[in-house]
Amino acid sequence: MLELNYSLAVQALLFVVLWIALKRLWFDPALRLLKERAVRSQGQIAAARKLEAEVERLRQERNAAMQQARAETQREVAEMMRRAEAEQKQLIAQASEDAQRTLAEVRGRIAEEVAAARKSLSGEVGTIAREVARVVVGRAV
Repeated sequence: MLELNYSLAVQALLFVVLWIALKRLWFDPALRLLKERAVRSQGQIAAARKLEAEVERLRQERNAAMQQARAETQREVAEMMRRAEAEQKQLIAQASEDAQRTLAEVRGRIAEEVAAARKSLSGEVGTIAREVARVVVGRAV
């Protein structure tokens, strides 16, 4: 059987002293560093998650703002097109009225000129007829 003598007790005592010394000098500081690192890591992970959430929120805000800007731009373009079409119709109607008015003026002037020409020719018809008859007959009529 085993003999229990003082060397076993000395070895046990040395083991306990070594354990206490290592615990105070090595294990406790190492465990404290590991805990601090874990706490710091958790804090950084939480901060990273907050940043990711903020980025996602900002991305959604940007997308919403872009959609709103696109919609507003489309409304403005549609309004500009509507105004341009209305202005085009107005200009065409005005040009048509001007053309009709000018055409009526020209027709009136032509009618006046034709009437004046007929009037002047009606006075000369007798003279022209006598001249034609003189040329055809060959003597003064």
